[in-house]
Amino acid sequence: MPLLDHRILVVTGKGGVGKSTVCAALGLLAARQGKRVVVTETSGAQVLPGLFGVGSRGYEPVRLAPGLDTLSITPLEAIEDYVVQQIKVRRLYEMVFRNRVMGPFIDGVPGLHDAVQLGKVWDCAVQAVDAAGRPRWDLVIVDAPATGHGLTMLEAPRSMMELTRAGPMYRGNEKVETLLADPRKTRLVLVCLPEEMPVAETLDLHRRLGPRGQQLSLCVLNEVHPQPPATATEWAQARPVLAAADGPGLAEAVDLVDGWHERVARQDLARDRLRRGIGLPVVDLPFLFHRNLGPADLARLADALQPTVSAP
Repeated sequence: MPLLDHRILVVTGKGGVGKSTVCAALGLLAARQGKRVVVTETSGAQVLPGLFGVGSRGYEPVRLAPGLDTLSITPLEAIEDYVVQQIKVRRLYEMVFRNRVMGPFIDGVPGLHDAVQLGKVWDCAVQAVDAAGRPRWDLVIVDAPATGHGLTMLEAPRSMMELTRAGPMYRGNEKVETLLADPRKTRLVLVCLPEEMPVAETLDLHRRLGPRGQQLSLCVLNEVHPQPPATATEWAQARPVLAAADGPGLAEAVDLVDGWHERVARQDLARDRLRRGIGLPVVDLPFLFHRNLGPADLARLADALQPTVSAP
């Protein structure tokens, strides 16, 4: 099944590798195919609206592009949402839960914050409907926390099931776990940079996924520099001539090309190490030589993802 035909995609990786950018590119690609997509940012992050030049509405969905929405999930808002759905009276929630006694208690429950955020993801994938009663979104993309926290979040529903054993919270987390653990409905995407530390952390995450490893679809290698116009062999032949020449700027040019070849060699090694360690497709995203990314840049990244993501 093509990746974008699943209900939920969970995107994770080491902090700073470009997870949000990849989520945006995947969302644009799915929207191009006519799907209605929402990207859920976790832990209150609000990166995506800025990439598209729109204002965030936090927990409320905001339109980024035709067919593509986003919302930012915070644990406290997700807890409120869940409790109000159960007791049906918001005023009662405010009286019981918004006080100095319950606040520290809620903060102290292991895994609760992560579990309720995934509960909101489940809600977007299963319960949210449009005016005609159809699912509001065809695909939910989760911009998950960085590597270690991302794995902890995925395990949170099962942890809460073991903690509660019975009751409404147990049944709610059971529904979430059933959906998230189903490889026919939920897939995982790893994001990595072509550098030693991110590769090591990505391979470590892959080992720690356990049974969820069967839900991995691909690894996105972000910020890949283009190949130099001359091959390594051609450069080895031309370099001594250029280095010996006496011309303005030639020494600096030689140093720059040396660095270019060294960087590309390192990223080639990183890609090979990932492919051997994960045994899944590794798709390159090009390095963009500016940091203020906009919709046109994200569309270019979507183009780079399309051949691999669209394959069955």
